[in-house]
Amino acid sequence: MTDDSGILTEKFTQRDYMELPEGFPAELIEGAFVREPAPTRWHQRVVFRIATRLESVAGTGTVVVSPVDVFVDEHNVLQPDVLVSRPEDAVTPDSPPGAVPVLAVEVLSPATASRDRDAKTAIYLRAGVREVWLVDPDAGTVEVHTADAVCRYAEAERAQSDAVPGFSLSWQDLAQRS
Repeated sequence: MTDDSGILTEKFTQRDYMELPEGFPAELIEGAFVREPAPTRWHQRVVFRIATRLESVAGTGTVVVSPVDVFVDEHNVLQPDVLVSRPEDAVTPDSPPGAVPVLAVEVLSPATASRDRDAKTAIYLRAGVREVWLVDPDAGTVEVHTADAVCRYAEAERAQSDAVPGFSLSWQDLAQRS
């Protein structure tokens, strides 16, 4: 679906995405398939620590770690590192394709940072995700993006969630490499 210069001329859709083999490591972002290698062990430790903290305060919400598909629209199927869904949007075999989480967390890596920060954050917010948290291990920061604002917290500064009451996080909560 590219022209002679390699430019994408036709966007892929959710239907195309659903034809991929189960477990195929790809997302559909603005109609293009994006495939990446597995995350590092350090990345996954950070994801685990965030999910554990969320699980302790999520109440009736459901905490899920990637890979899990979030069907945003015809040309976007994303896989946040961690998500929290409302009870009515719990991830089940019958989950509606348009169900979006209330909170999506992306742990940035050099290969994904610009895509997570720009394209994916905008898509999440446009779809109605209340908060998108970007955790940047290289900068030692946590950013909270909402439809109205972006707040950046460094080192020991603590971000507070409005979407998941009781959830707060600072980079220092995650920084141990053990």
